[in-house]
Amino acid sequence: MLNKKAALAGALAALCACSGGGPRRPALAAEGRPAPELVLPKLMNAPVKALDGWDSLKGKVVVLDFWATWSDECASTMRSLNALAVRFKDRPVVFIHITDESSSAVARFLERARVDGWVAPEAGAGMFKAFRVYSRPRVVLVDSVGRVAALYSAAPGADAVMRLLAGGAGEFSASPSTAPPLAEFSISRSAAGAGSAQYGPDRLDAVAMPLSYALEWAFGKADRLEIAPPAAEAMAGKYDLRLRVPPGRDGKELLLAGLRAALGLRAAKSEEESEVYVLARAPGGPLNVRPVRSYGAASIDGAVLRVDGGSFAALAERLGEALSAPVRDETSAPGPYQYSFTLDTADPGTMASELRGRLGLRLFRARRKTTALKVTCGEDR
Repeated sequence: MLNKKAALAGALAALCACSGGGPRRPALAAEGRPAPELVLPKLMNAPVKALDGWDSLKGKVVVLDFWATWSDECASTMRSLNALAVRFKDRPVVFIHITDESSSAVARFLERARVDGWVAPEAGAGMFKAFRVYSRPRVVLVDSVGRVAALYSAAPGADAVMRLLAGGAGEFSASPSTAPPLAEFSISRSAAGAGSAQYGPDRLDAVAMPLSYALEWAFGKADRLEIAPPAAEAMAGKYDLRLRVPPGRDGKELLLAGLRAALGLRAAKSEEESEVYVLARAPGGPLNVRPVRSYGAASIDGAVLRVDGGSFAALAERLGEALSAPVRDETSAPGPYQYSFTLDTADPGTMASELRGRLGLRLFRARRKTTALKVTCGEDR
């Protein structure tokens, strides 16, 4: 009997060996359990051309991002993950961005957008089902031994990755995707070459954004930006920034509190009456403009400003840059117009003469209520 049992055990062992051995991975992702099998037929931005399982990722924390090129929320999440990838570039962390879109569609996306991680196009529907991807973005954190640590509906924080690197896989007891944060703020120095931004009244997502733009989102456009010397270094940088507040709430206070906590910066807006330049219509003006049906872009080619459909606000802003002083658009001519203007002088008198002759507009000095945005550092006021 013993010999028969031994023979049976040997046969079963041989059968397991022939069928691949080891326990089967779960079909569906669940926190605290081994991750479903990872099969990615194509990889871009990666040291390998494909993945057939977790073996080559052993010992690494893995961040899986299920995304789509057409999703603004996915783009926002990817920018946050790019910042994490830069932060953990020298640590055993792998970022894999998975989509079911074609390689050609993804290649076109990569021509205009930065992705700091591996990109997996043409992933099968089975991958999405296995990791419970019912909407995008979906981010899955997998620890260094291949267990699912957490599932998210947005990018995780750096602290979550740090805990996994420290071996804290068991610390995740609930999925943040079921309890989204009430508010969110993060900021880091940007490693990106080109900037981009998406914003609304309750959200701000930016890559390589100057802080002057972020403050304009909070306060509106000011006539003057006054930066105290201790704040100059921080204000000269560019930042990756993410902010969320509940719908209907104003994100200004959270932004200001975040800048105080992270960079020691304080900002305040004030109003006063002072002398500015005013752009207005001259008798018979405007001249040499063509009314168009829709608004278009404004561009600068050397000294030439071209407006393909707009008001004279773009011209006032360009004049203000040349004069290093606020210029108010009081033309009461909303357009949209198509026009151009060559600004080849910084002399106010010559500029006023050319504006009258070419566009039928006046430029003159007058007192108006102006706004100033003052940025200080620490306890400076």
